[in-house]
Amino acid sequence: MYRMKVLKGVILFGISMVVTACFDPPEFPITPEIEFEGIYFREAKTVGVMDSLVLTLSFRDGDGDLGLSGTEIAHIDPPYHDVNYFLATETDTTLIQKETKYLELPQFVQIPPNATGKLVTTRIAKDPKYAALKLPPYIDEHASCLEWTYTYVFVDDGDKEIFDKETHNIDTVLAYPNFPKIYVLLDTFLYKKNPYYANIEVEFLVKESGGYEVFDWEKEFCEISFNQRFPVLSDKEGPLEGSLQYAMVSSGMKSIFSIKTMKLRFRIRDRDLNDSDWVETPEFTLDKIKR
Repeated sequence: MYRMKVLKGVILFGISMVVTACFDPPEFPITPEIEFEGIYFREAKTVGVMDSLVLTLSFRDGDGDLGLSGTEIAHIDPPYHDVNYFLATETDTTLIQKETKYLELPQFVQIPPNATGKLVTTRIAKDPKYAALKLPPYIDEHASCLEWTYTYVFVDDGDKEIFDKETHNIDTVLAYPNFPKIYVLLDTFLYKKNPYYANIEVEFLVKESGGYEVFDWEKEFCEISFNQRFPVLSDKEGPLEGSLQYAMVSSGMKSIFSIKTMKLRFRIRDRDLNDSDWVETPEFTLDKIKR
């Protein structure tokens, strides 16, 4: 039986800003511009409290379209949805998005017009007739977490040709009066995260003997990522500037990075999908920026 999946995490943002509403507003480019302002580390002192690395950046944007809501459908549906899945024929794959059909239910897969094939599961990947696609192998839940995910997928009755009982696990069939059937699949699906779900991206760069290397949180810990969302900053259109404070919270950050020299590289994105330039912090160790 379908049950709502809940992922718990803590991402904190603090915002100070100026919304220009005078007769001669400043002229900023519509592509956001950012600068580094500061960074500090707060180590957990008690059990149950997590470490936090807090980055502060300043921003300017000409039309003020910064931030994404976590509840508005327009900010959840494409191009801002979280993940994509795949349909497979014997010769090709098609990336498919997610969309909202009913407010009371999670998003459904969105099947493009004239698209054919089956939703890619681990059983599809093992089927010899799909061998030409060279789909990534499924090893285990951790080793394969960047390509495969065990989750619920909602399929509208009109799209039921994308699965079958032999290669997909049908968890629940929902039926409501005067509505088409809804199929809830629970399986391990090939997926790809949508980069446009996030509007702030942060890379952790760790100094090694050969130079700086990116520490990949998702590769190490699967669902952890600091590419996240900050909320809508203004409901008015026009020039916008201010500061954004981003608290990246994790258990054991000090044990991971210890005394290593590191820096962050970061950028933001507006709702028109314009990216700011990448900006880097100065070098630091966690001890040197501890508060």
